[in-house]
Amino acid sequence: MKTLDDIDRRIIALLQDNARLSTVHLAKTVGLSRSAVQERVQRLESAGVIAQYTVRLGSQGDPLRAWLLLRYADGFTCDDVMPALGALPAVQACHSVAGDIDLMVLVEAGTPAALADLRETVAGLKGVDDVTTLPVLRTLLERR
Repeated sequence: MKTLDDIDRRIIALLQDNARLSTVHLAKTVGLSRSAVQERVQRLESAGVIAQYTVRLGSQGDPLRAWLLLRYADGFTCDDVMPALGALPAVQACHSVAGDIDLMVLVEAGTPAALADLRETVAGLKGVDDVTTLPVLRTLLERR
């Protein structure tokens, strides 16, 4: 495949932002005919530059859920950590458990980046020594 030119890069950027843009819209935006844009897109697909089209969920999609497994710092207890955790709206449930882990915290976030930020917030709380993050891939059974 020949190297990408500025128009190829503009088409790719437009499709990355919204993969459902019509060929006519792309053509108007980059200043080419519909058929010329269609040929370019087909060439980009054939060369593997465009590998797939996908859907990115917005705020109306299911939230990303994760379990945060916390260990307290020496000298701290559940009573020390819970007020700060309870103040975080993303925290859905907290379970004190026995074993190597002190507290299991179920959280919800809108995006992976928001989950990462939340995890860092929890890890920085006074009394928290360690946090392990377990993203929920699929909920198979949930009774309430």
